[in-house]
Amino acid sequence: MGCICSKEFWANYKPLDHDHVGSKLVAANDASESTSFLDLDIREDRQLLPICETVSRIQDTNLNASVKLSNEQCVLSYGTKEGVMRSAALGVSELKGRRIWVTFEEKSRSEQEEILQYLYMNWQDLQQDSSVVEALKETKFVTGADGDLHKPKHLFDPADELLTSVFSGDVHKFPGERFISDEWLNILRKTGLQNTMDANVVLECARRVEFLGAGSMKHVVGVVDNDSRDFSETTNEVSAEIWSLAETLINVVLERFAFLYSHNFCNIFGKIACIPAEFGFPFESGKKGVKRVLCSYSEAVLLKDWPLAWTIAPILTTESLVPPEYSWGALQLSSPPPFTTVLKHLKVEVWCSDSVFLYSEEACYEVLSYLDTTWDTLSSSDISELRDVSFIPVGNTTQFVNCSSLFYHLKIDIRPLAFELPLRYLPFVRILEELGLYETLSISSAMMLLSFLHNSCRHHRLGPNELRAVIEILHFLYNEITERQNPDRSDWESLLVIPDDSCRLAQPNSCVYIDAYGSWYVKHIDTSKLRFVHHDVSERLCLTFGIRKLCDVVVEELDHAAHFQTLDGIWSIALTAIRLKLLNRSFQVAIFSVLNSVFSSTSDSDTPDFQSVQRSLEYVAQRLQFVQCVYTRFWLLPKSLDITCLSKEVMIPEWGNRSSHCALYYVDRSRTCMLISEPPSYVPVLDLVALVVSQVLGSPVPLPIGSLFLCPQDSETALIDILRLSYDERVMGGVGPGTSFIGRDVIPQDAMQVHLTLLRPYHKGEIVAWQGQNEEKLKYGRIPEDVRASAGEALYRFNLETSPGKSETIISSRVFWFGNFSIGRRSSTQLMPQDDTCFEQPDGSGRVKLSNQRQAIIELEHTSVLNEEFAQAVEEMLCGAGISLDTEMQSLIQTTLSLHEQLKESQAAILLEQEKSDMATKEAEMAKLALLCRICLTNVTDITIVPCGHVLCLGCSSAVSHCPFCRVQLLSTIKIYWS
Repeated sequence: MGCICSKEFWANYKPLDHDHVGSKLVAANDASESTSFLDLDIREDRQLLPICETVSRIQDTNLNASVKLSNEQCVLSYGTKEGVMRSAALGVSELKGRRIWVTFEEKSRSEQEEILQYLYMNWQDLQQDSSVVEALKETKFVTGADGDLHKPKHLFDPADELLTSVFSGDVHKFPGERFISDEWLNILRKTGLQNTMDANVVLECARRVEFLGAGSMKHVVGVVDNDSRDFSETTNEVSAEIWSLAETLINVVLERFAFLYSHNFCNIFGKIACIPAEFGFPFESGKKGVKRVLCSYSEAVLLKDWPLAWTIAPILTTESLVPPEYSWGALQLSSPPPFTTVLKHLKVEVWCSDSVFLYSEEACYEVLSYLDTTWDTLSSSDISELRDVSFIPVGNTTQFVNCSSLFYHLKIDIRPLAFELPLRYLPFVRILEELGLYETLSISSAMMLLSFLHNSCRHHRLGPNELRAVIEILHFLYNEITERQNPDRSDWESLLVIPDDSCRLAQPNSCVYIDAYGSWYVKHIDTSKLRFVHHDVSERLCLTFGIRKLCDVVVEELDHAAHFQTLDGIWSIALTAIRLKLLNRSFQVAIFSVLNSVFSSTSDSDTPDFQSVQRSLEYVAQRLQFVQCVYTRFWLLPKSLDITCLSKEVMIPEWGNRSSHCALYYVDRSRTCMLISEPPSYVPVLDLVALVVSQVLGSPVPLPIGSLFLCPQDSETALIDILRLSYDERVMGGVGPGTSFIGRDVIPQDAMQVHLTLLRPYHKGEIVAWQGQNEEKLKYGRIPEDVRASAGEALYRFNLETSPGKSETIISSRVFWFGNFSIGRRSSTQLMPQDDTCFEQPDGSGRVKLSNQRQAIIELEHTSVLNEEFAQAVEEMLCGAGISLDTEMQSLIQTTLSLHEQLKESQAAILLEQEKSDMATKEAEMAKLALLCRICLTNVTDITIVPCGHVLCLGCSSAVSHCPFCRVQLLSTIKIYWS
């Protein structure tokens, strides 16, 4: 072995003794530390032998000189032609502590060419020497596409399609044109050229794809940390080219996964965002809301797990991109996803696409199934967070609510505040109860619902549906309280709220209700100083819940600044005659009969007994006075605020302009003072007397008893029968509380809450707004049954209760729904899908299979909206938006409708043909099964047994001596040929 010296050394070389040669080598080394290798001529190989001996001798001396030879350094066997090849490699020789560097790139172009040519021509022999191969691995002898020299291990194989695709823009990563031939590529592969069989190269490809994907989206989402990527904030998507490139990468990785698999590789690869996935609802119609993204396996979810994370996590919609299941743990791919991901997904309020509501029940079922399997692993804080999440679809999928709005049994309809648990979710009652599901409606749960609604709507108005539900709850509370003996009001009284006259919730002690006594002067006071309860809250509810009467907070008193003059009679009516009539028993019996009829039909209060009526009439006879004028004022208690409202217009001309409030009669609160003033000539005095008597008796309405004061004695009972003043208890119409406005015009405050959504479903009992064919005003209506659009219909008809007890068929474009407040629930505010057929679970390809095609055919044949009605509805909606239709646009609408009809007919025909095809396929399968051997159930029968005639396959017939069916001795067999 020996070293290679510089050209200068060989030029001055003369035969010397060994010691002289050694000193020359040292001198040459001292002269320059950068002396390059000598490009030896093969013909001079014979001159190397003395040098070899000299070097060996130097090593044996005590000069402390040595030559280190290794694979990283240039090793040259003198006397062989491989020495020229080895001189091409970078080498280091040490002599007396100094280094001599010799590199291939420092040689001249011609010298490099000679070496490369020699390598190319003699590779078959050179590759047998491992030291040559190892030296070439560390030598920069390959010219890259960028023109620089590189080591083979720093370049990629240009024949590898994945590498050329991923690094197409990095020319310095590949060999130059000279080295792309098959022969050179074989040499480079042997000396370290990289390809995707190396796990590190695959990881580099993955990082490159991640970089390209992030670069195409960074102008939208910015720089995103891989550990905290939020796909819900993504508003853009990667290009189709990069997405396809990532798909190619994953296909290659999975093809070679058995070779690449290792814990280290999977741990790194699972965190690189190079996996092509789709973000958004996976079954979105037309993929309008779905975005192409790149993610890591640790961020993605499988298609079968879409109900658990589709709003926040990318979905692997293609089965070919899913790695083998044994590697999921190493790749950090979770199926199902962790609870934190599922919880975050359920909190996202983006359930608002055309297709989501069709799958909402299926998605909720999957979520509940997931919770059922992981329930024992959840912490108390996890369960507490889950209680506040609204993810359960109810009310014909019009709303999403949390479990605190669900009841196992709900006897009254209080939607949209609470719903009965859908039957589909009964298997999960155990976990639903822990999340807040109630068994039945109780006082505490009813108060909870009212409290939630109060906190949600604050000072806003209730919608018609919410108002109806609140009235229903108040009636329920009344029934519960009255059925109990000495009920404890402390548990619920502080939480109780009631609707006021503006449909806003308020505390009962802040409102007043208009009682019979107070209703007679309510128009003479400033009502802005008071807050009235809603008129649908009955008097018995007000009394039960402690709501004050108007007469308890507002009092009418005589104006002491004005003086009044008493009279013995007014015109021909003497006060004495009135008093005698009031004390007559026959008159008292007649008054009691009339009062009893009035109370039984118009008031929730109990009818007073005859003795009470008799005492009241006697009291009136004692206290009644006739006066010339009566002046009163109204005072608001307890602040004694004067709220008298003086009319600016003269109501009675005879009174003229007066500065005080004039009254025709007056009865004080203690009923110690009863005055009747002298009325105008056209007001009967006896009617005023009847009003005073009615007020003292507490009648909710004025009693029509004026004529009884003039009739002969003992004829009062006969007169009330003739006048039909006494009647039996009336049966009111069958309208529930809170629905008395059905058929009336929508008030302006409610009109601000209406929404038009043509394909939105409606639930039974829901109050809506509707518009007649030739009417402009909206009216209240009620949905009698659950309805939703039929398959393929843009508009549809359904029955609507337009007035109490009366229903009409209305087109969906004329029906509007009222928005609800969010009290732990979400409302459906978007269009429902046009296709309402039943769906099964998605298959592996990401498609959804239709089930029950016959049902779809029936739905297509459902009575639909006529083309003329459809065109008219479109024109009305556009005109309402300020868009006019010209002749051309109208023609386009008609053409579109015609094509739509043809499409429906074609769909029906396709479904019929598909059904026929399925039937034929089933018949063929049945026929094929009939030909199978009944013994092995694998092979086709082709042998007949003689004499019984039973058939078997060849394998089974050769194994038996008796017929396996009838046990007859087998005599012979006959071959069967099926055509």
